[in-house]
Amino acid sequence: MEQKLLLVDFENVQQIDLSQIEEDSNVIIFVGSSQKAIPIDLVTSAQKLGSRIEWERVDGNGSNALDFHIACRLGRILEKSPRVHCTVLSKDKGFDPLLRHLNRVGLKCKRINSLIELDPKSTPNDDPNYNRAFEILGKIDKKKRPRKLKTLTVHISSIFQKKISSADVDRIVNLLFARKMISETKEIISYNF
Repeated sequence: MEQKLLLVDFENVQQIDLSQIEEDSNVIIFVGSSQKAIPIDLVTSAQKLGSRIEWERVDGNGSNALDFHIACRLGRILEKSPRVHCTVLSKDKGFDPLLRHLNRVGLKCKRINSLIELDPKSTPNDDPNYNRAFEILGKIDKKKRPRKLKTLTVHISSIFQKKISSADVDRIVNLLFARKMISETKEIISYNF
């Protein structure tokens, strides 16, 4: 069985549902030095993973301090265990060139924005907020749809007259990515519907 490792950039992604982690997966959550609190729901779900989860607090500050720690740890792991399939959970696209390089040399690595991307089929199809956002975006001329991720999140929030939480807006965007309805290249959103 192929071993899987999830490396979490907790500075960048705080909404983590560890119940979606498969039995053959280990998790390392990287926490920045300025992060002083971890949500109790995350801690409780992490405890269920037992020895398959590890927390790593990153010492020092800097714009990319945590990212460098993840990259270093990823390299050390792959040097010792090149068959491990590694996934970086981060919205930071700065990891992409490194992960492309690792894949070119025969290693298995990818970056995801949300755990939903691991198994998009596990999400219900009857989510009314997602369905409404998808329907309204589909009615907009392709050339007039939001092209930047930030603009898309603002647009989705405005669809609901800002009456849904930012977590719900993020979930809708993550579902659009996971279901391959949208993709992002060089910070430009492309629509596949």
